[in-house]
Amino acid sequence: MDLLSSQSTFSEDSKLNASGQHTYNSDDNNTRNSTNNIGNNCVFNSSATNTKSNWFKKLMDGFKPDESLQMKLNPNLSDIENANLMSAKAPLKRNLTNRHLQMIAIGGSVGSGLFIGSATALNSGGPAALLIAWILVGMMIFATIHALCELAVNFPVSGSFILYNTRFISSPWGFCMAWNYCIQWLIGIPLELVAAAIAIEYWDCNVSPAVWITIFYLLIFCINLLGVRSYGESEFVFSLIKIISICGFIILGIVLVCGGGPKGEYIGGRYWHHPGSFSNGVKGVCSVFVPSAFSYLGTELCGLAAAEVSNPKTALPKATKQVFWRICLFYIISLTLIGLLVPYDEPKLLLDDFSINSKASPFVLSIENAGLSVLPSLMNVAIMIAAVSVGNSAVFGCSRSIVSLAEQGFAPKIAGYIDREGRPLVAVLFCFLFGLLGFMDVAQMNYHLLHSVVHWGLGMELFWGFG
Repeated sequence: MDLLSSQSTFSEDSKLNASGQHTYNSDDNNTRNSTNNIGNNCVFNSSATNTKSNWFKKLMDGFKPDESLQMKLNPNLSDIENANLMSAKAPLKRNLTNRHLQMIAIGGSVGSGLFIGSATALNSGGPAALLIAWILVGMMIFATIHALCELAVNFPVSGSFILYNTRFISSPWGFCMAWNYCIQWLIGIPLELVAAAIAIEYWDCNVSPAVWITIFYLLIFCINLLGVRSYGESEFVFSLIKIISICGFIILGIVLVCGGGPKGEYIGGRYWHHPGSFSNGVKGVCSVFVPSAFSYLGTELCGLAAAEVSNPKTALPKATKQVFWRICLFYIISLTLIGLLVPYDEPKLLLDDFSINSKASPFVLSIENAGLSVLPSLMNVAIMIAAVSVGNSAVFGCSRSIVSLAEQGFAPKIAGYIDREGRPLVAVLFCFLFGLLGFMDVAQMNYHLLHSVVHWGLGMELFWGFG
């Protein structure tokens, strides 16, 4: 009896279709579908939660120290040999490619030293002194960078030429030169932040310079915190903008010199005859070497980045060849046109003591004097971007220098901390702490101190460059 009732119950709930499969009623189907939906939702939510947790865990793990940092020193080797071994095995990521290095070589770190510093050089020395100083320093830079490339191709280690001083000369010499190089980049960070903020004042902006310094400060911080790949991509864009700006200026300058401007006035070599080609004779020529050396700062970064290039043996020689075009395009040709378009006694070049201003840039003045209205603002945007680019390069160069100093035992060991993503976090944070000096510009009474610190850094840079 029970068997018959159970069979009848089953026959009410399901029927056999033509293919012999059971068909259940709608209530059972709804129950099964809701159960499946609940299960699917639980699986989806669980996978989403796992994805978020895995992403956060991966992010946090990236800040942990790289295992290779735990490498013990060999007691049978000397300090220099141990330093060389640690530099060769530094856990920096080789995420820079050939195109990154090409742009760093041709346009990286070209900034306020050229666009703004050339105003002081033109006023103190004249157009002829401008060319003499930049050509002579350029010849030295060209030979030095090619020699550096040969070493960097054969020894693509962390610290590059900073380590070479210790390895091939002596530890005391390497200590002095490495710290000089590091400090001149430390000085450059607040200097370029201030220069980028002052470029905004070209448009008579009423916003406090501290706001712009903070914006540029955070931008550079984020770029360097994201790793060397982020630095390479940002410098690629910055350098491309600078190349386009300089090429556009050269074309425009040739047109203006030949009389193709709005005024239709042929300029030619007028300003070389009156007021003249030299401003203060030999003394003026000698004074121009300081801003010319400062403007070439950063040309060596292509060699410093050798330890983070995917294929240095092919990328470095190609990048080094671009230095010739960097010297000719950015410096010699553009400054020749500056000497033809702007007289050295231009009133706007005569600034008060302890002042820097993009309005006094001869690149901007040459376009303004021609009667053009929009292009001076575009040139000033390029100057602002160039200043940010040099500040970005300053953090990169200084942080890698500090890591090399720590590896050689010339700085605290913690300064050489490199995480699993290849970022020298402690060195980068130290650079940004020093970058806070840029806010001294906001208080006018402290600007003289910042000016003194900058000139102290320039003196150390000249010692490093010509030493």
